[in-house]
Amino acid sequence: MGPLNCCIGNKMKDHLYRYAIYTVLLLASGFSLFLISSDNIAPFTTQATFHRGIVNIAPEVSGVITEVSAHNGQIVNAGDTLFSIDKHQYKIRVSEAKAALDQVLEANAALSQELLTAQQTLNQCQLSAKSRHLKQQRIASLYHKHLISQQHYDDANIAAEEASSAVASARANIARITAKLPHDSSDHTNAAMAIAMGRLNNALLDLQHTDITATSNGVVSNLQLQAGSYARAGERSLFLVNNKHCWLAADFNEKGINQLTVGKRVHVAFDALPGDVIEGSIKSIDRAVNDPSSPNNQLAFVTNDNRWIREQQKVRVRIELDNVPSNLISGARASVIVNTNNPLMSIVSDSWIQLVSTLRYVY
Repeated sequence: MGPLNCCIGNKMKDHLYRYAIYTVLLLASGFSLFLISSDNIAPFTTQATFHRGIVNIAPEVSGVITEVSAHNGQIVNAGDTLFSIDKHQYKIRVSEAKAALDQVLEANAALSQELLTAQQTLNQCQLSAKSRHLKQQRIASLYHKHLISQQHYDDANIAAEEASSAVASARANIARITAKLPHDSSDHTNAAMAIAMGRLNNALLDLQHTDITATSNGVVSNLQLQAGSYARAGERSLFLVNNKHCWLAADFNEKGINQLTVGKRVHVAFDALPGDVIEGSIKSIDRAVNDPSSPNNQLAFVTNDNRWIREQQKVRVRIELDNVPSNLISGARASVIVNTNNPLMSIVSDSWIQLVSTLRYVY
């Protein structure tokens, strides 16, 4: 019985090993077949990244930071003060702009008085010219009757012409003064006043910009500002993460582009959420990728590839998730598979993405 039992045991082991090998080969063949056909039926990728809207906050004026009101991870609303810049120099600029505007107003007031004086002068010149022209007419009548000399007649003509010139000069002076005064009676501004008011408004705006506020709702991220640091206008100082504006960017092999259509449903497995599968849909497809071999305004750069199998080009797809977990960070990695109308392939793809999600417990 001993040798018989030993023989039977060996045969059972042989059968078990054979079944195990067949099972492994079958699974490997099925997996290979799935990977080969998935791009053409149900495209799959592990190159997907979750993004949240990032708002770059940069001051519009330069200066020393006097106070940092926000802290890292704080939830802020649009309009909340994040940090402040020293206001001293900007208050001085406002005072200087106000003084310049007052100077223009005083100059306009003086011009108004000068205009009144010029108008009175014009009236006097007109009266004098009228009197001299009447006198010239009387002398001309006497001259034609040979009752006065040629000298008196010439003097009367010259006096009348001088009076007319004085009237023209007074009118030119009024035109000169009027050109400097405000032309529009509705806002009472001229060029000098408009420039002064513009400088004052710019100074007030710069003073307002010393308090840097949130431009949208979000969460303060990677805050490294400290009071006493120097902030330059236009340079990024901190970031706000907008939790409401988010999407998933996935890169698929280009041979599956026929299956990548807007509105197509997808399943997503995040590395950060093992065991969970989230549904979504394709929102858009990028129609161009960067080609470093053909830079603008330069000669083409030819890359020689000696590999037998060329690496496939990728297509960037933007995916909108049905439910976005609040604990996902921008930059989270994920695997994505596109749903298919093929019933058998649909079962396989659903099982595969669930397996990938479950394996995230291990790696």
